[in-house]
Amino acid sequence: MSSTRTPKIVAFVDTETTGLDPFLHDPWEIAVILRADGQDEEHVLRIEPDLTNADPAALSLNRYHERTTRPGWEWEDREAAARRLHALLDGAVIVGSNPAFDAEMITHLLGRYFDQPRPWHYRTYDVVTLAVGSLYGRAAERTRADCDASWYDKIGHAIGWPWRSHNVSRYVQVEPPAPDFRHTALADARWVRDLWDRITVPDAFFAASDEQLAAMAGDALSRSRRGQS
Repeated sequence: MSSTRTPKIVAFVDTETTGLDPFLHDPWEIAVILRADGQDEEHVLRIEPDLTNADPAALSLNRYHERTTRPGWEWEDREAAARRLHALLDGAVIVGSNPAFDAEMITHLLGRYFDQPRPWHYRTYDVVTLAVGSLYGRAAERTRADCDASWYDKIGHAIGWPWRSHNVSRYVQVEPPAPDFRHTALADARWVRDLWDRITVPDAFFAASDEQLAAMAGDALSRSRRGQS
């Protein structure tokens, strides 16, 4: 049974794995960005996997051999890393891109050491699904304003089907990780965090007080004057 405590912590999570089957494959890099009281803490765990059943396509995609042979790469003790990960995720809400996959991979890792291998909140949140909902919400607003239902088809054409996560991200104005950083756990977890914030946190301009708006305007005017001098 998953944790029943009121969740106060959000965990933006990404895993790099040796394949897609949690019964055959292992997570070898796990990033967790914990957000509590508005503060983010970044954690990266590197756990040497069993490559016996590894999928060569997965290892190529996440550049396993290239990255793990670089100078300075170090593996953590598996059990110690699992215990640290369990503590990090205890009571947290997991947010990710296809977080069900990450959660299942982590579950099989933690299941080697814990009777309760799912210490997080029972519901995970997929930022891509949330972003698509945000886009269709905009389509609904435009449809009501313009009496033009074609906005739904425009959204569907733009994001594709099945949804292409990076296309979706760009349409809500969050740039995905650069090619050299894609499929690295921390870069992808940061992207998940930024996409979540884009959807769920108001723009600072609209959330600002009158005093803050005045300060913003003053800063902008000062920069403009400096640029003209």
